[in-house]
Amino acid sequence: MCFNFQINKESNQMKKLIFAGLCLSLSTLACAGAKESLVGKRLVLDLPDTECAGLSFAKNGKDAAMYAEMGQCQDPLPLRVKWLDDKTFILIEKVRTNNISPPRSYLYKVQSVNQHYVKLTQIWTGWGDSKDDTLGYYFK
Repeated sequence: MCFNFQINKESNQMKKLIFAGLCLSLSTLACAGAKESLVGKRLVLDLPDTECAGLSFAKNGKDAAMYAEMGQCQDPLPLRVKWLDDKTFILIEKVRTNNISPPRSYLYKVQSVNQHYVKLTQIWTGWGDSKDDTLGYYFK
C-alpha cells in the first residue's frame, strides 16, 4: 500500500510538471508578437495569379524589400524597417532616387497574423484623401 501511494504521488507530480511545461510553451507561442512573426519572412500578396508581389523582411529586423509582380521577382525595392510598436511599422526607401525628393515611405499596421497568413493595413500617407488598404499575405 505504501509503495502504491508513493508511485501515485510521483505520477501526480509528474503530470503537474508536464502540464505546467505545456502551459508555459503555449503561452510563449501565443505571446509571440507581430514583429517576431514577420522578421525573416517572405510575404506574398493573396491575390489571384500572384506569385511574387509582396514583402520580405530580413532576419536582422532592420531591412526589407518590396517586390512587384512585374519583372519575375527581379529588382526588389530595398527598404529599411522602423518598428513604431509591436504591430506598426514604416518601410522607408533606402536608395536615393534624386536630390530633391524625400524617400518614399509605407506605413503598415498588422491586423492579424498566424503561422500561414498575415493581414496588413497600409495606412495612406500620401497627398489627398485615399483610404487605407487592408490586404492579406501568405508566408512563402
